[in-house]
Amino acid sequence: MTTPDPNGPVARLLRYANEVHSLAGRCGRADLAEVLAGSAARWKDECTDIVVAGAQKRGKSRLINTLVGHPDLVPVDADVATNCFLSLRRGPKLAAVVHRSTDAGPVQTPVAVESIPEYASMRGDAGKRRDVVSVDITLDNPLLDGLRLLDTPGVDSLTVGHRQVTVAMLQRADALLFTLSAQDQPVLRHELEFLAEAAERVQAIVFVLTKVEDSANWRSLMEENQARLRTFVTQAVAENPDRAATLNPLLEAPWIPVSSKLAEAAEAKRREGRQERADALRARSGMDVLERHLRGFADGRDFARGATVVNAALSVLGSLGTGAKDDVAAGSDDENDVAARLAQVETGLEELTELAARRRAGAVANTFLGREVAGIVAARTAEIRQPYENAIATLKKQDQIDRYMAELPMSVQRSLEAAWSQIVYDVERLSRNTLDAFARDLGLDPVDLAVDRRALPNLSQIQVRGDMAADAPENVDMVRDVLPSASIGLSLGGFAATLLGPVGFILVAPAIGAAIFMGRRSMEKVQRNQAALRSALRDQFSLVSREMTLDLERMVATWRVNVEQIADESLMRRRKELETRRAELKAASARSAEERKKARQSGQDRMTAIDTLTARGMELRKELAAAVAALGR
Repeated sequence: MTTPDPNGPVARLLRYANEVHSLAGRCGRADLAEVLAGSAARWKDECTDIVVAGAQKRGKSRLINTLVGHPDLVPVDADVATNCFLSLRRGPKLAAVVHRSTDAGPVQTPVAVESIPEYASMRGDAGKRRDVVSVDITLDNPLLDGLRLLDTPGVDSLTVGHRQVTVAMLQRADALLFTLSAQDQPVLRHELEFLAEAAERVQAIVFVLTKVEDSANWRSLMEENQARLRTFVTQAVAENPDRAATLNPLLEAPWIPVSSKLAEAAEAKRREGRQERADALRARSGMDVLERHLRGFADGRDFARGATVVNAALSVLGSLGTGAKDDVAAGSDDENDVAARLAQVETGLEELTELAARRRAGAVANTFLGREVAGIVAARTAEIRQPYENAIATLKKQDQIDRYMAELPMSVQRSLEAAWSQIVYDVERLSRNTLDAFARDLGLDPVDLAVDRRALPNLSQIQVRGDMAADAPENVDMVRDVLPSASIGLSLGGFAATLLGPVGFILVAPAIGAAIFMGRRSMEKVQRNQAALRSALRDQFSLVSREMTLDLERMVATWRVNVEQIADESLMRRRKELETRRAELKAASARSAEERKKARQSGQDRMTAIDTLTARGMELRKELAAAVAALGR
């Protein structure tokens, strides 16, 4: 990394961050100093991290494949698995390493590149996906020189776990590519909310409109997207003017229309030797414009990282300002100043009491999660069982039943194993939605559930048997079995007698009667076996459902207890902070006039320093924002 210009914004930012860090230390707020140190920790990382995010079916994964020149590298038409991301960086050869987080610690496993979807996509094998945190892919592509592309799960509102993983990745991002599709609906509310959250962490943001090759009205769709973004930002800033600094830059972010399809066609023409046609298709694809932005991010990563550090510094200054204002108020000769600050603290304590009541009510509502888990398991297992019952109804012969019964246990086991991953996913999604709402109601950040990618419960060997008594000797019922068969045999025997005479009657009537008798017995045996199979199948699925439900209820109960414990700790910490402030204000007001004067002067000096640093930070943020906006242009 080159040494920054001593008078440039980056060098001034480093000096500024050191000053804020020192002020936090002098104020006795080591916790705030640590926040700022953590934000600047990645400064020496010479690889620019670019997060690629968007909802499912927005063309995100195909875009990444096109950028790196490997159409089948990243799974397309299947979302990245929950709690997993894909990292693409430059290396000497095409290779992939799966990173897992296990009870024994992190585990790295090299895998074949073609098997990446099995480990990293929602259509992959549930067993292979278990515990996977990321897949690190290396390939020799000049575009990735100094760049790392991070493909993240979709940010759709129904996949809360996906969204949280993507938001977490923004903590390490220098830039964000947010994808929208020209062949899909305009930007949705949950996507806008994600962007607002992203803008608090990342300043270098680019909107990429994919799939423009087959859309005649992509320009009007892009304008509608921009209008929706403008309306969202305007309303959000009107509700909270403090968000203007982070949200308004979204309105200045560039929009780049691209077509992976045209870029791939250009490469095909180039291989055919049709350079002029290839160049025309490549220009239409928009990929060159996007690549210039990516290289701009790599060359100007100091600006992007600087913006993140400034945001952290301004947040630290805001927290320091609260303590300084308390000291000024406590040292005031006007008792109304202290009374006003105390009133604010008392209001905060009253709000915490209300939150505590809502926490208790929310905890009661959370207890019903177990019932909903049982409903999910019952619905999914019923979906699996029904095709088997339908198949049983089609079995008309005993040999068909015998073959079906031989294959049934293993078939049911495979079906349950395949469904288990989806059941866990459904339960996890339900729990996240419920517990996230609980946390938001208490003013907490979204929950972080410890998902362990659970294995299927250790079910006993599937046992589904037919009517074991069907093959046992059975008493003959004269009325039910013999008389109907004999009657039909005599009738047909009489018909044979008219044709063949008495001999025909003697030969035909008994044979027909015996055939009918055996046919009825065989048909009844099949029917009994069908009924027994259906009954046994239902019993087995009922047992499996109970075992699955019990296992998942334990998992959900653990999540619920952990989240409620975090809520309790947060409420207790906030109450302690407010009670400490109240005690300090009361103690300060009881000091001597000289002591109050010193406290007031100390608070005023800190407020002056904080105001000066805040003003400098705002100017630096504007300067860095302009530098970031110019990257790639």
